[in-house]
Parts: sequence; C-alpha cells; structure tokens
Amino acid sequence: MWGMKKRMTVSLFLVLAFAASAETVCHCGVVPERENDFFWENDKFGMRAYGPGNYHVWSGLDLFNKMPDAAFTCGDLLRNSSKCGDWHVTPYKGVLDNYTMCASRGLGGVALFADGEWKTYPTWEKSEIVTNTSDVCEFRLVYPAFSSLGRMTYHITLRRGERFFRNHVSFDSPSLPDEFRPGPGLDVDPKRGHGGDLREDASLGVISLFEDAKGEADGSTMTAVFIDPNEKHEIELMTDHLNCRVLAVRKPSFTYWAGAAWSKAGEIVTAEQWHKEVLAFRNSMVTNKERK
Repeated sequence: MWGMKKRMTVSLFLVLAFAASAETVCHCGVVPERENDFFWENDKFGMRAYGPGNYHVWSGLDLFNKMPDAAFTCGDLLRNSSKCGDWHVTPYKGVLDNYTMCASRGLGGVALFADGEWKTYPTWEKSEIVTNTSDVCEFRLVYPAFSSLGRMTYHITLRRGERFFRNHVSFDSPSLPDEFRPGPGLDVDPKRGHGGDLREDASLGVISLFEDAKGEADGSTMTAVFIDPNEKHEIELMTDHLNCRVLAVRKPSFTYWAGAAWSKAGEIVTAEQWHKEVLAFRNSMVTNKERK
C-alpha cells in the first residue's frame, strides 16, 4: 500500500509539474546559452533584446511569431537553438523567427536623433526582472550611455492574451536639449522584408504595418507601435538612417506600446483587421488610464 501511495504521489507531482509548465504563458529572462539575449513572450508573440556579449551589438528589438497552440516557448528555442533545425525558415513546434532586423529598430527599438545624426544604443548592459508569472512579466533593461542623455532604461510589461507590450523609456538626464528627438521605431524597409500596407497617424502617434506575405510557411507578419495616448507629447514622424519610421517626441521620458500578430496563427489575417485591432487597443488605453 505504501509503495502504491508513493507511486501515486510521484505521478501526481509529475502531472502538476507538467500543468504548471503548460500554464507558463508569460515568461521572460536572460539566455546565457544565446549570448545573454533577453527574451519576453506570451501566448501571442515573443520578443528579444540582444544582450552583453552578442556579436551583433544591436539595440533593436527582435520578434518571434507564434502559433496559438505552440508546444515550445521562445525561451526554450533560444536555449536549444542548435537542436531546433532552421527555425528562421521552418516553424519549430509552433515558433518561427523569420523577422529580419539587422541593425534596424525592429519592433519598437528606440532611436535618438541628436547632434545632427541618428544614434542607436548598443546592447543592454544590465537587466532586472520585477515580475515573472504566467499572467504577466515585467522587467527593466539598462543601456549604456551613448549621448549626453546618459543611460537609457526600458521598463517593459507584457500580459497574458495581449498583442502589445508596454515600455516606459527614461534617460539619466532630466532635460532634453532642443534638437534631440528620441522615440520608438518600426522597421518598414522592403529590402529587409518589411514592405506592405503601412498606416501612420502623427496626431494619434501610431505606426501600423501589415507586411506582404513572404511565402506559404511565413505568411504575413503584422507589427505596430504607438505612443501611450494618456501622455501628452508633441509627436513628429521621422525616418532614420536605416529607413525605419520613428515616433519622435520632445521629452526625456515617454511610454509607448508595441506588438504583433501573424496571419499563420489564423486570428488576424487581413490588413484591415490588423489596423482596426491596433486602433482599438490604443483607444482602450484612453478609458483605462491606470493601465500599466
């Protein structure tokens, strides 16, 4: 009887452990196996920021497409990348990294126009996880000083079931020189595969893109960035040196939202659906001012 009870206890433990793993929807962390990249994800999409030691030395934000029933996490993919085939071309257990970023801003990477030129920060140098549960992940990434504004800090929050993450950006300096223009960018360059149906509205602080399909396996990737509507900013649409569009503001701290969808996931499949989704989420912030 004792042996049977022991086997039942072990079996129950394994079932509960599996259930807990399956419930890990939101997740974030550093991946030492992948040159200290920092990733964050939920059930809709995944992201990563290149970390200390990564040979790219890029500060743009990279995107992972995910199927609704993905049997793998982006974190697991990065940790086991050598065992997952060509995950840039063929989805591995529902996860595909077919987003070409290079040195661009990717999806929401911050650019800074200063001293008559575009400055882009190198990889982050310090990370701090605030919350990491199945419902929400929240963390900070600190980027080294790369201008007179000093260090740049991302404070990112992503929730279960949402297509957008929130990023509050701040610099060491409490003031912004007149000619400085920081802001989140979005890669819209067709040469990197980011051409498509582009919608922009400076008055709302929104950039939304439904990319042209790259092939049967790739489908269409959808991306968007928008300035938090509860913050009052003078917003200027600018184009940086790598043909990314930037929502430039005139303050040393600001909040924006960025997110994505994938047509292969089957939930949003047309440009009109995507642009409507972006505006609906953005407008929901107006009636939910305490949202963080």
